[in-house]
Amino acid sequence: MKNRNPLTRACVAVLAIGAAAITLLPTATHAQQIVWGTNFDNEPLGSYGAVSGNANLAANIVTPGEAGGDQALELTCDPDSTTYINCFATLPAYTASGNTNTVRANYTLDFDMQINGKTPGFAMQLYLYIPGNGSVYGGQAMYIVMPTADIPVAGSGWHHLSYNLSGFSALGGGYPPMTSSTYQCQILLIQYNSGITQIGEAIDVDNLYLKMITNSVAPPPHPKMTMLPAKPGLRIFQKASDATYTQEGMATVDLNQSWVGATPSAPRSYAITFADFDTVANYTMNVQLCPGGNPDSPYSVYFGANDLLWTITSGGGASGFTTAVAFKTNSPSNANGAETNVLLAAMSTTSTNGRGTWTLTFTTDTNGTVRAPDGTSGSFVMDPAAAAQFADPLTVFFGTTAGATGGYGQFTDISGILITNVAGFNENDNFTKDDVLDTTVWDPGFSRDAGSIILVSSNTPSYWVNWPIPDDGYGLEIKASLNSGTNVWFSPNYYGSGIGATNTGPSLMGTSLNWTWIPSACLPTVDGTVGGTPSKTGFFRLSNPAPTQ
Repeated sequence: MKNRNPLTRACVAVLAIGAAAITLLPTATHAQQIVWGTNFDNEPLGSYGAVSGNANLAANIVTPGEAGGDQALELTCDPDSTTYINCFATLPAYTASGNTNTVRANYTLDFDMQINGKTPGFAMQLYLYIPGNGSVYGGQAMYIVMPTADIPVAGSGWHHLSYNLSGFSALGGGYPPMTSSTYQCQILLIQYNSGITQIGEAIDVDNLYLKMITNSVAPPPHPKMTMLPAKPGLRIFQKASDATYTQEGMATVDLNQSWVGATPSAPRSYAITFADFDTVANYTMNVQLCPGGNPDSPYSVYFGANDLLWTITSGGGASGFTTAVAFKTNSPSNANGAETNVLLAAMSTTSTNGRGTWTLTFTTDTNGTVRAPDGTSGSFVMDPAAAAQFADPLTVFFGTTAGATGGYGQFTDISGILITNVAGFNENDNFTKDDVLDTTVWDPGFSRDAGSIILVSSNTPSYWVNWPIPDDGYGLEIKASLNSGTNVWFSPNYYGSGIGATNTGPSLMGTSLNWTWIPSACLPTVDGTVGGTPSKTGFFRLSNPAPTQ
């Protein structure tokens, strides 16, 4: 499945330097110095930082700490019959000092932890980010999901844990620079298994420090690049890699998209055409019709009381696709812990790649059908009382979910979306003919992560380039030929600077690959000048240090 081997290189050649990248971890003893963090000993006892979410989470400075006589941060929570835990503890900002090295692999996040009470098997995530960005999702942030084996068994005492930052993933605006003057830490507790009834969790954290290696560490090896021709259309990457249900996508700006009022002579339909849906098992496109939804929020559907959910799910290759229609009413997820969906219809399709047009059609307020690209169809009937909850204002959200960890970094390519006969604006967008995403029609703010949606313009040729992490210090550069003279190595943005064109990213999509789209305006010219004659050949490479122009 994704990512596939390079396609024909058309008029641009690739120069890929180096071998496949590996995770860079220190293999020898290294001197370290503390550049950020706290042992909590100078904090007043009692409430500390901020908490949010459910499970009655509280954060307090307590004694004793790890050394017996000192202090520690204690998180307490009481999971109840709502069946899930989803809560954050956000520590205050601490000043960093002496963090002069720019390479993430030269830093570790160290801390001590113990758990008392019962352990329901929750997951833990650690976030490190620059304060002042509103949230970890909106600014520069990195995070790691703690391996289950690292979470201490209740009552087993203190455990020392250390994570090299090369193993962290980026969120929001990308990795925070390692030379920042301040950082904040956030601890997430999460568990969605049903039936959790244990109470009395107490999680103690002490000696939370960011440490910088002060003696020499080899830079990451040359990452191996892959280049692919980019076809016009809309690509949605599953950029998030913190939860398999996190959605990336967009929503209709117009709020009058309801099917209520449909008739056999004027049916209301929602159609999406895929140019590429060759992805892994459980990867899903979710089309959600949500009354009163805010198109600019990734949590509108989750926290909304009413939602009609149409899913298109890959079985992974020969297993084909399944599609289903379900709904929830009067069931906001923040009230009862999970969406309670009533399944209306489910069907399978023999299509093995998902390409083509999928259509959801209503002929009345209660009667609907789903049609797959291979002609397979299914129908359903909705209870009139439930259907009445979906009158305008109503927003349509299009969002992908990983479905499983193998879905992190996967993508779909969409050729067009067509919405017909609704009371509001009838969307008819052929993305293969667009130069930019029309934000008067589509709101990409529904994506949990900025940069997960990329509109590949109709101006060709253009190219996708990707390479694995770690890639600290490396940058992409390009030239028309390997001759010297005025034709030297420049960044793609150098060539686009004359008309304000830039390549996207590069952004980490999922857990391992950086992706960037190189538009035609950012390809090299024959003589290496901005605005010169476009070259028929080109060479790409990753260089360390990165190009300055």
